[in-house]
Amino acid sequence: MTDRARLAGIYPPLPTFFDADEALDLDTLRHHIARLSAAGITGFVALGSNGEAVHLDDDERRQVIATVRAAASLDGQVLAGASALSTRATITLCRQAAAAGADFALILPPAYYRGRMDAAALRGHFMAVADASPIPIVIYNMPANAAGLDLDAELVVTLSTHPNIVGLKDSSGNVAKLSQVVAEARTDFDVLAGSASFLLPALAVGATGAIAALANIAPRACLELIDLWHAGRLDEARALQARLVAPNALVTSTYGVAGLKAALQLAAHYGGEPRRPLAPLGEADRGRLRAVFAEADLLTRAGA
Repeated sequence: MTDRARLAGIYPPLPTFFDADEALDLDTLRHHIARLSAAGITGFVALGSNGEAVHLDDDERRQVIATVRAAASLDGQVLAGASALSTRATITLCRQAAAAGADFALILPPAYYRGRMDAAALRGHFMAVADASPIPIVIYNMPANAAGLDLDAELVVTLSTHPNIVGLKDSSGNVAKLSQVVAEARTDFDVLAGSASFLLPALAVGATGAIAALANIAPRACLELIDLWHAGRLDEARALQARLVAPNALVTSTYGVAGLKAALQLAAHYGGEPRRPLAPLGEADRGRLRAVFAEADLLTRAGA
């Protein structure tokens, strides 16, 4: 066991906001963090998939992380995406994230040479990054954004033996995998669901929380689900979980970043558009988004 801060609770993967000229809009980012903080959120992810990290240059990445660090509470945790396609570049991004104030680095597996990324190559990559990173590493398993590469439980458990690899965000939706990792990884290795769509099942097998896009729109609902679980109010927890599934799908697998920003516009009257080549949602899709979120009662209460 270590005396480091544990990963637990709800961590919204923050969007990166842009103005009409596609320049960084850091004021809106600060406003968004203040809104989430008022709802009870204390941990944040900068430069995840929803943060359009692949659309930012190095200086913009630094500015975003530093802004999140300054806007978060003094004891709030900041996770920063630091993924690159080479081990060397990933280490550089980890050091940059640490210098900008991040507490943890969130690392996708490098997948450009997908066919060569066997367990040995991936183990070597993550271990080398963990050896060199000045901040702890959280493994980010998201097959949809890694050419279908899906880290298996055995590899994650092996990686958990490194003292600087401290957790897993898993977006695959494989709850059996989460259960195996929780059971076999070291006891202070924290497992986070990568989506609000399976938060309750993840908690049931030992996850400590979630990095959930929906928490940007409905932070209180996501926090409430964890509270209901811990209070043993399982019928209410199941009902709330069911209510979150459809809106969560629209801001993740269905519409992605554009859907997340459009939903923010509906719920909180800010959000803007993604950076090209991502296109904003059209009116028909915005109508569908509005209907689904309204049916789930996630628009009538600001910060619901």
